[in-house]
This record gives sequence, structure tokens and C-alpha cells, in this order.
Amino acid sequence: MGNIKIDDFYHRDPDIEKIAELYCVTFLTDNYSMEENAIKNINKHANYEGFIGLKANDDDGNIVGFTYGYTSLPGQFYREKIAEHLSEEDIKTWLFNCFEFVELAVLPSYRRLGIASKLHHALLESVNYNSAVLTTGMENRPAINFYRKHGWEMIKKDVPVISEDNLQAIMGKALN
Repeated sequence: MGNIKIDDFYHRDPDIEKIAELYCVTFLTDNYSMEENAIKNINKHANYEGFIGLKANDDDGNIVGFTYGYTSLPGQFYREKIAEHLSEEDIKTWLFNCFEFVELAVLPSYRRLGIASKLHHALLESVNYNSAVLTTGMENRPAINFYRKHGWEMIKKDVPVISEDNLQAIMGKALN
């Protein structure tokens, strides 16, 4: 691996298709439409308040990783789904002045080279919130272990944030 360069990405970024391809490779099944779903979803999030997106490029300019998140606000779909599973105390602790850490992905051939950590740290260093929250599948032990290694704590586990078929871990990290 040569040098990895971290750059911002934004709504309708010239690399959005490459970012969406990586999103699909990392998170989705074959029947998920990149154009209709992944690009649309990333661009929708890129318009949210406080959006910060970062992409990792190799020496040849290939997208090898990305991460993004945004301000967590009352009324947002996913924030409300998370809040349904938290106590009032947890909502005050974790969702007030909060950054939602939404996605982090690295191409399989570039994993275990420190790129995910570099993206993770760069994203969180660029925000000014009391806390950050994320969700990941309970069966995704590598992700849970990665986030724990980087100071995230388990807020709640085995929660059906979106579906009973895909139980999630809700994790939080105190910032600042």
C-alpha cells in the first residue's frame, strides 16, 4: 500500500458512484440498485445538517474507503428509531448535541491496513459535539470490536432498530 489520501466528499461529489459501489460491496446484497438506492441515500444524507463525508484514495486515485455522518436531530428517521429503544436518561446522555456516525467502509483488499482507523479518527476530529452514536449488526463482531477498540461503548444490544430480522447494537462515544 502506498500513501492513502483523505479528502472531503459532498452532495453530488464527482466520486459519488465509486463511493456508492463501495457501499454496495460492503453492506448490501446483489438485488440492491446502486443508482436508485445507494447514490440516492448517500446524496440524501449529504444534505443533512452537519454532514461530513470523507473518502480515502490510493496513489492511483481509486476510492478505497469512505465514512460519513451528520448532526442527529429530533424528527430524523434513524434518530427516532434509535430513541425508541433508549431510556429518557440515555436520550439525554447520548442524543443531545450528538453526531450520528452513519457509515464506514473499506475495500476488502485494503482492510487491516489502518485505513478504517484513519477515516474514523479524521471524521470524529472534525466534529464538535458532546457525543456520537452509531448502530451495527449484532452479528458483525469485527465492527463491534473495532469500535470498542476506538473508545465506543455499548449503549444497548439486540435491538430491532429497523427490523426484528436484523438486531443491532447501539453504541456511543463521548466526545470533547
